[in-house]
Amino acid sequence: MAAPENETDNSLDHLPEELAEQLGGAVSAAEVLAVAPLDLDGRGMYAEGYLLLTEQRLGHFLRVDGHWRGDWIPTGRLGSAKIVEGLGMGLLRVRGDVGQAEEFRFTLRHAKAAARLQRRLEGIIEGDGEAEAAPEEPERSDEKKLRCEKCGQVIPAWSEVCHACMNRRKILFRLLDFVRPNLGRALGAFALSLLLTGMSMVQPWLAKPLVNRGFGAAAGAEPSFRIVVIFVSIMAGLMVLRMAGQIVQLRLSLGLGTLVSRRIRNAVYAHMHKLSLSFFAKRQTGALVTRVTNDTERLWYFVSSMCIDMILALLTLVGVGACLFVMDWKLAAFALLPVPLMFFLMVFFHRRLHRSFHRMWHRWAQMTAVVADALPGVRVIKAFSQEDREVRRFERRSSALFDVEMGYIAGARSIFGPMMLFASGLGSLVVWLLGGWWLSRGRTDLGTLMAFQGFLAMFLHPIHRIAHMDEMLNRAATSAARIFEILDTEPAIYSRSGARKADELAGRIELRNVSFSYDGVRKVLKNINATIEAGQMIGLAGPSGGGKTTLVNLISRFYDTLTGQILIDGVDVRDYDISQLRTKIGVVLQEPFLFHGTVGENIAYGKPDATPEEVIDAARAANANDFILGFPDGYDTMVGERGQTLSGGERQRISIARAILNDPTVLILDEATSSVDTETEKLIQEALDRLTTNRTTIAIAHRLSTLRKADRLIILEKGEVIEEGTHEQLAVKEDGVYAKLLNMQRESQSVMGLAGE
Repeated sequence: MAAPENETDNSLDHLPEELAEQLGGAVSAAEVLAVAPLDLDGRGMYAEGYLLLTEQRLGHFLRVDGHWRGDWIPTGRLGSAKIVEGLGMGLLRVRGDVGQAEEFRFTLRHAKAAARLQRRLEGIIEGDGEAEAAPEEPERSDEKKLRCEKCGQVIPAWSEVCHACMNRRKILFRLLDFVRPNLGRALGAFALSLLLTGMSMVQPWLAKPLVNRGFGAAAGAEPSFRIVVIFVSIMAGLMVLRMAGQIVQLRLSLGLGTLVSRRIRNAVYAHMHKLSLSFFAKRQTGALVTRVTNDTERLWYFVSSMCIDMILALLTLVGVGACLFVMDWKLAAFALLPVPLMFFLMVFFHRRLHRSFHRMWHRWAQMTAVVADALPGVRVIKAFSQEDREVRRFERRSSALFDVEMGYIAGARSIFGPMMLFASGLGSLVVWLLGGWWLSRGRTDLGTLMAFQGFLAMFLHPIHRIAHMDEMLNRAATSAARIFEILDTEPAIYSRSGARKADELAGRIELRNVSFSYDGVRKVLKNINATIEAGQMIGLAGPSGGGKTTLVNLISRFYDTLTGQILIDGVDVRDYDISQLRTKIGVVLQEPFLFHGTVGENIAYGKPDATPEEVIDAARAANANDFILGFPDGYDTMVGERGQTLSGGERQRISIARAILNDPTVLILDEATSSVDTETEKLIQEALDRLTTNRTTIAIAHRLSTLRKADRLIILEKGEVIEEGTHEQLAVKEDGVYAKLLNMQRESQSVMGLAGE
């Protein structure tokens, strides 16, 4: 049995060098099926160890007094292998065929690796070839990493990358990929900026003859108004040209920023829709919203202004610095003495500002998440009179942000700017003092001194811009990193190359040894086997938490199986094109989701090109046409945010109409009638009867009476199929789970009936 080529934990390369060398003669890398770290010893103390699994042996090794010690257990002598969850730790318990047991302990950070090894070992012990038939999925890139692979620091829960190792330059250079389609506009804006900078450098040169010859400041010169008019006219002409150039340059650069930010915003939002449900289950909505909105807005400023300004500032430093030394190299050498101090301040405050930005962003995300959580649940908040509690929760988050911002303002930010101004002011004082001394001694003239001060101001200004750009750079780099975290996340569920089209499906579904786990450790479904013939209606029932919704999520391929296969018409669902497959599967949920828009738009959501006649026919089939026509604007009535202006039964019938219009081959009903009154349930049931005709239907229901029409029932408990049969067969089964649930519901209805009397 060969290990899968894409598995990440089955190589001796992942072991410490000494252990790998020690095992080199005993086992080859090709034999290793799984490796799992063991970081606790038998007493529960921290240790360094590893489990290695081959088809024939299970090895366990611990470092003791600097030496690796361990042993091998033949897998043929093992009778079972189980993961036992503990508080903050877990253990793999293996039992021999004669009852003796071994326990191997690990912290929860290694729970997934241990669970992978246990599943492979279990397949070997059971001898069913499961490990060969269904190799496990490799760890996806969207799974959360606890520590940075480079520096070993803990990655915060709110981030996907190690900010200690984040390279700002590399991250920001990646933005050039979004600039390339508008490279001509970018080059034009840069060329104009370069020209404008060159024009601004001419003005100080003009100041020297203006003062010396026009104002008569040079030795032996007389004031000449004609010369003043000439040089002022030249300066005015340059100002007009600069104004016209700035208008064009700003249009080009601001337009570039808008184009790039739109492209980034569209790319992030589009990529989000490619990601699987597991990605969204781990993240707060508010944090994702800020990435699409606030972060792209920050990058707009970086692309439109700061990027060009930064390059020009560096070029200006070089050009103006050369002018200063050409004009008077000795005076320039003294005037620029404070510059090293300014660069020292920039480096010194850089890390402090950098850390503050990340803390502020984290607080912003937390505060936004409170709003994103509260607004959709405003009805529940009001129903339980928890408005004050939610306000206090927001105020706590807002205060936490305020504290970080005040620490940033009162600390590095408030000190940095004034100290930079003080350092730059020192250079100007040196020029006035030393230049005045030389002027009094006849070593220089007033025009040169005035021109020199103009150039010095031009030289110091870019340093200030660069210093404050560091703040903007940190903001832009942080935003870019958050955006690229999403863009770099690979979807866990994707269509394989050469995926099969799902144009025509009969609807036969087969589940073969299906197991699933959300966290990679605890199995929610265990070895499910079932066959649903085309056009058949199957009912799923059982206690809450049995895995019913998880099973239909796997059929819709919102998640992939851990082991086993799900086949539709004899083809593994992973071999179908996802988009086409899901168009053939209709879902009616317990809590139907309606989008902000008209009733007609919500019905036609799955088929946007549907004609008005098709929409109305679908509404009639769903028993929704009558109440829709009762609205003031009929099918053009706005349903409001999440359909809150409609009753639960009305929302449900619109969702059924949406499914009817989509004409799915496979229909999934997830508690479609559990939250409505009896009269509405009857209308919905009539609509469902029309919808399920000639379709493969899987119905989940807690109202077991709604499953009477099912061709077969499958009862799930704790992730396993415990009963299967028709309603009549299971209802009379003594000590059966379905019969118990049915009797409990009858008793509950009887009590409610008596209470009503």
